[in-house]
Amino acid sequence: MPANLPPEAKAKWNEALDAKNPKEKLRLFQEFLSEIPKHKGNERLRAQIKTKMAGLREQIAAERGRRGSGRPLWYVEREGASQVMIVGPTNSGRSSLLRALTNAQVTVAPFEYTTQRPTPGMLQYEDIQFQLVEMPAPQPKSDGSFEIQAEMIDLIRTADGLILLLDLTADPLQKFRAMTAALEEAHISTQRQATRVEIVREKGTGEIRIASSSSRLSYDPDQIRELFQSYGIKSALVRIYGDATISDVEDAIFENVMVYKPSLVVANKLDLPNARASMLTLERNLPSSMPLICTSCLTGEGLKLVGPRLFDTLGIIRVYTKEPGEPRPSDFPFVVHSGTTVRELARSIHSDLAERYRYSRIWGPTSKFAGERVGPDHVLGDHDIVEIHTS
Repeated sequence: MPANLPPEAKAKWNEALDAKNPKEKLRLFQEFLSEIPKHKGNERLRAQIKTKMAGLREQIAAERGRRGSGRPLWYVEREGASQVMIVGPTNSGRSSLLRALTNAQVTVAPFEYTTQRPTPGMLQYEDIQFQLVEMPAPQPKSDGSFEIQAEMIDLIRTADGLILLLDLTADPLQKFRAMTAALEEAHISTQRQATRVEIVREKGTGEIRIASSSSRLSYDPDQIRELFQSYGIKSALVRIYGDATISDVEDAIFENVMVYKPSLVVANKLDLPNARASMLTLERNLPSSMPLICTSCLTGEGLKLVGPRLFDTLGIIRVYTKEPGEPRPSDFPFVVHSGTTVRELARSIHSDLAERYRYSRIWGPTSKFAGERVGPDHVLGDHDIVEIHTS
């Protein structure tokens, strides 16, 4: 936990997070670093900030001489229902997969490190789209491990999930272990942690909302709100799983905890010799909770499974809203996390809708009968239709 941080440091951290320009962000991180007391309890935090600053310096250097919007080199504007990063070693077929699944115009070449910057494309799945982003390959080390660039870490931490792409002809199990180990070094986990804190920074709500999976908390929710207020953070959703402490919450503010990213393993090049033997090895040795699809971008085998398996892996649902008195719901769903309640849906649509909420009527998988009247704590399911009534 960050210890004894003065108010000036807390305010500077929040400014740095909100800054969009990399030069401004670097300056604010430098000022924040100068405000942190130098003692053992803050060593990990100081190291983390220095890593971020090194990545920003590389980013600024790469942008010199570039013309255009002035956006960071590694900036990817979010689109679609979810943003998913394709992460994999060089020559594993990242560009081929992106081209096979999306509308992206990418260069596919037999030589290494063709991809130099994140490249997005849109994958259509039924009535929603996933934004797939091909990431540059992580750098290999002499011992067989990988190093993930600082810019890449920042993008992965803010993404909704990952596709871990493997080459079935190039020791895929070793590559999987090396990639997940590199992600863990960056405090990114592909395995769900029993105890964790997730913070979703929101705009304009003026409220710190707290959602906890535990009925027995070791702290008062007002303590969390006071903590966020001390950092100048006025709007956020705080999801708490397991027996997380107030210290865990503060660590999460500093991105100083393990962040879980739902991950799908896609093992590519199934059409090549010996690939199916490697597939069996993966099936026997991957964690039981890790979903696996084996594909060939050349023949198309397995590619149709990516959309539905990704939908399940991300743990999301589609909810359709209907205006009272209208015969049909909207054609465009709201995409929310599994376990979302009617109240949370209303709040995500508009804060005023949640404040004026009276009751809802539900059609679909979670209703006992068509048009069932439910309260704000009703948990929604995929393909539910919701009619919200207000005062």
